[in-house]
This record gives sequence, C-alpha cells and structure tokens, in this order.
Amino acid sequence: MNESIRHVLSPEARVLLLAIGATSDADELRNALTDGAFSWDRLIDLAVREKAAPALHELLSPLPDDVVPSVERSRISGLLRVSQFRMLRLEQLFLQALDTLDAEAVDPVLLKGAGLATTVYGSFGARPMYDVDLLVRPEHALPAWKALRASGWVHDNVERPEEFYATHYHLPPLDDPIGTGLALELHTALTDGAIELDSETIRQNARAIEVHGRRVLVPGVAYQVLHLATHFAWTHGMASAAWRTFHDLHQLIVRASVDWDRVMTIARVTRATTSCYWTFRLARTLAGVQVPQTVIEQLRPPRGERTLRLLERHYAGALFYGSSAHCPSVALSQIMWAAGMAPRWSGHGRTRPWQRGEVWANTRGTGVHYSVLARLRGHAQRLGQWGRYIGALAR
Repeated sequence: MNESIRHVLSPEARVLLLAIGATSDADELRNALTDGAFSWDRLIDLAVREKAAPALHELLSPLPDDVVPSVERSRISGLLRVSQFRMLRLEQLFLQALDTLDAEAVDPVLLKGAGLATTVYGSFGARPMYDVDLLVRPEHALPAWKALRASGWVHDNVERPEEFYATHYHLPPLDDPIGTGLALELHTALTDGAIELDSETIRQNARAIEVHGRRVLVPGVAYQVLHLATHFAWTHGMASAAWRTFHDLHQLIVRASVDWDRVMTIARVTRATTSCYWTFRLARTLAGVQVPQTVIEQLRPPRGERTLRLLERHYAGALFYGSSAHCPSVALSQIMWAAGMAPRWSGHGRTRPWQRGEVWANTRGTGVHYSVLARLRGHAQRLGQWGRYIGALAR
C-alpha cells in the first residue's frame, strides 16, 4: 500500500484490505496487527459490518498464537460459523423464492451478491450478504412481490413505507418471516436513472446458469463490473460497501474473463465513467486489485493529478467505520464527492445520490433543519476531528 495513503486508514482497515487477497504482504499484516492503535474488538466489528468473516478467517488462520491470540482466533471462528449459518438460511430462502417466481412465470436476473455467489464465489457461504437482489421486468414486479408475500415473506410498512418505494428502483424489501434480518429485494432497474444501466439491456446480455437444478440468469461479466462500480461510487456515494466491492472486483478479475475494453465502452455510454474510475483507482491503490492502470487512466475525469490525490485521500478516509481521517461535515463530503465524480462532465445533470435520502426523510417525517448557529456549534465540538481530517489531506 502506498505510504501516502496508509495513514488515512486504521490498522483494522489495513488488515481487512489484506484479507481481500489481491496482494500478499506479511510485513504489512504483522505491522497492522501489532500497531499500538490496533483493536481486536474494532477489527471484528468492522468484519461484521463489511461481511468479511470468511476472508478474515482465511487470512489469520495460518498465523501463530503470538500474533493472533487463541481467544481472538476463537472469536473469529465463531463469527465465521454465524455467517455460514445465516447464509445457509438465506440460500434456502433464495431457492424457495426462485420456485415461487417460476410458478408465476417470472424469470429474474440475479444481481450483486446473489449473482456473484452463484458464479465466481461458488457458494453463498463464501460471499455473505444481508439480502438477495433480483431484477425483474417492471410489469412483473408487483405480481411477483405479492406472490412472495403470499409464500411467507414479510413486509414492514412502518419501517419501509410503500410510498417511498413508489418512485424507487426496487420495491419495498421483504423480510425473512422468522426475523433473522435477512431480506429480498425485487428490482425494476439497477440505479436511480442517473447511471443508464438499462434493465432490459442487462437481461439481453445475461447468461443462464444452473443453481440446484434451477435455471437462472446472471448479468454478463462486464455488467457485473459496471454494477459493482456504480453501486459503490454512485448509490453509496463512496461512503460504504468498499470492502465487499473491492473483494468482488478482485474475484471477478481472477475467476472470470473481464473484457476491459467492453467495460470502458459501456461505462462511457451509460454515464458510469467516473464511477468506474474511482472504484478501480481506490481498489488498486488500497487493496492491490489488479485493474489495469491503462484502464484507470482512460477513465480519468478532467482533474489534475494533485487534485485527484487529495480527493483519493478524502475518499479513503470515508470508506471504513472508525477512520480518524473521516470528514466531519456532510456538506463538505457532498462537495468533495461531486468534485471527483464530475457530474456535469459525466452527464448526470442535477441528480445526486443523496436526494433519495431526502425523499426518505420527507416520507418518514424525519427531516431535521438546523440553524446556522447550531451548525457552527456542531463544527466547534468536532474541532479535533477537523484537525485530523485536514492533516490527513495535507500529507
């Protein structure tokens, strides 16, 4: 990992990035685990948040007890067992959902985790997730959703009001009836429309696979790469889902045949150029994921390298929970996101990913308005965080 970016990450984040497996650095791993600021509690919490239990277990299992104490080794093994149990349950729910949809003559496309688990990972246990995402034709969505509810899936209208999802790209999530927190989402599109990954194009370029005797569709590899990048950089605003995005990208590169020319062509047509640029650049810089440097350069937005390096440090500080270099201001984070994503140059117009959050707040009646004085008071209380953030950018 480049020295100019290491200081932005906590030692726990550095360990987890090594668990992606795109690079092997025994000295870096030992240095992170023996860093005076390192905490096993924070590492395990981060692994749970990032759904990284299998990869973390694989990374740390070969290490001796003087590096990984037996009590921590036991905790990580327990974390893995819980993850495997949950994924067995989710796979069971997934297969039942496929049968329900088949009875309704609905032919879904497996998105994100489900599509990757059944292709490059080979199992749900190797690719933990909280929910299954299925792309269906818009005219099939509501009948399919109702059929799934009739089969036992639960919808909580208080937590997930239908009026919010009336203008969304997926229907209200459906929950496991036994309350595990696992869920299923029926999508009619991949994003909010700012990225033009047309659902019918996804379907036309999908490939058929067999999962436990059931024929299902998964997006073509180039579209899986594009969806990873846009989900991370646009939908999540480069503020979450980093580890699993980088891990998924690495798995696609080493286990599938990525046609980078096709990826770049689709990115330009669908207004996903900067989403791909930042996803690929951060994955390569932070985790050693082998995206060709020539691809990254060809997707580069119209910014000088000095500006791009500053933005890279800002984004890296926002990727993982607990970072000391996290930006203390939501408004500044949005400005910095726009500076790197170049929405006008990219053709996104006035659409921004956080606008859906504003719709959510209005739907729930939870919109909060702060006075200028209250905002200034909040910033003053975060002076220490401001100092760490500015220091991280200045290095």
